[in-house]
Amino acid sequence: MDALEGLTVLDFTSHLAGPYCTRLLADMGARVIKVERPDGDPARTVQPFLGDQPGPDRGATWHYLNTNKESVVVDLTKPDAGGVVRRLMARAQLAVTSSAPLVERELGIDYARLSSYADIPVVSITNFGHDGPYRDYRLSDTVLYAMGAEMYSHGLADREPLKLGGTAAILQGGAMAAVAAMGAITAYEVHGVGQLIDVPLFTVQISNIDRRSSSILAYRFSGRVQQRPQGAGGLAGGVYPVADGFVEVTATAGNYWRRFVDMIDDDALRDPRWENPMMAMDPAAKEEADGIVYPWMLSRTRAEVWDEARKVRAMVAPIYDGTDLFGDENFRARGLWAEIEHPEIGKQPMLGRPYIFEKTPWRIRSAAPSLGQHTDAVLGEAGFSTAEIGRLRAEGVVA
Repeated sequence: MDALEGLTVLDFTSHLAGPYCTRLLADMGARVIKVERPDGDPARTVQPFLGDQPGPDRGATWHYLNTNKESVVVDLTKPDAGGVVRRLMARAQLAVTSSAPLVERELGIDYARLSSYADIPVVSITNFGHDGPYRDYRLSDTVLYAMGAEMYSHGLADREPLKLGGTAAILQGGAMAAVAAMGAITAYEVHGVGQLIDVPLFTVQISNIDRRSSSILAYRFSGRVQQRPQGAGGLAGGVYPVADGFVEVTATAGNYWRRFVDMIDDDALRDPRWENPMMAMDPAAKEEADGIVYPWMLSRTRAEVWDEARKVRAMVAPIYDGTDLFGDENFRARGLWAEIEHPEIGKQPMLGRPYIFEKTPWRIRSAAPSLGQHTDAVLGEAGFSTAEIGRLRAEGVVA
């Protein structure tokens, strides 16, 4: 038995945030029926591809975000698409969308329309929410960082602000939407409440505890605006090269510094003058410390440095690449990796369980679906006859 077994989710999302939300639900056992447009979810075109050969079923991002789902192709721009959506909604207990409010209305998947088909919860992932002057603005991960007060404090004071790489903020929005979905499902099952759950990506970003909310609240409570630092700061710390790669070190003042010194075990660093906070502002002092630390680091491997760090409880971590992570026996034994099998890409490793349920285990039941793989089966379950499905297909409503 899976934790969400018996829950059917109608998934109108695409790209990253929405599919990550529904993937989390699917991997806990929900049946997720993914409604794709005729050319498929744009995530199907995102690199990297297996063997560097593009294809709608060959992308790592697509497979990661869409395990355990079924694919139904419906062209929501067609007049008869509403009838298909109505009958699919009748079989679901939750719907999830991720289009802009204006687009939702144009496609007939806005809350007013969906709730007229079935009074179930609808989680709507938006950029800035369903109202307000920013409602229909587009959004990117860079915009989230820039407007969400995260970017302003990153980088150096004499340079332009920086953002973290990748699409972390977008995916974080999907994770928050999954949390909201669980609350909505509970309210529906316990209290019989069907409702709209608006999850604006921007609001998720500024509510995140990783510096955003703390810096925003710091301004609200004290008037302090977080500033970018003048330099890297500190006598030691950051990334160091070692014999076979790199390690990351936290060696700020106090216990962190003392444990770091115990790891290096050089009496020159135990001189009390290093405890003076002003030493961290002296470039010559940092150069002197580096002259002691770098030879020590370069004479050891990542594993050896990490071993020495654990002996004195110093804050050190080896910097892994994908090969290291895949081969780490601890993570492998704890289920970090699962395996999928797909007719296009064969057997491939897939990131596994993010949490462990004692009695209702997380599991990958199926690889991400091919485009329209389940159209006939799902429409048949919804009451469409073979002749009706054939007519809809001929008219381009489904595929």
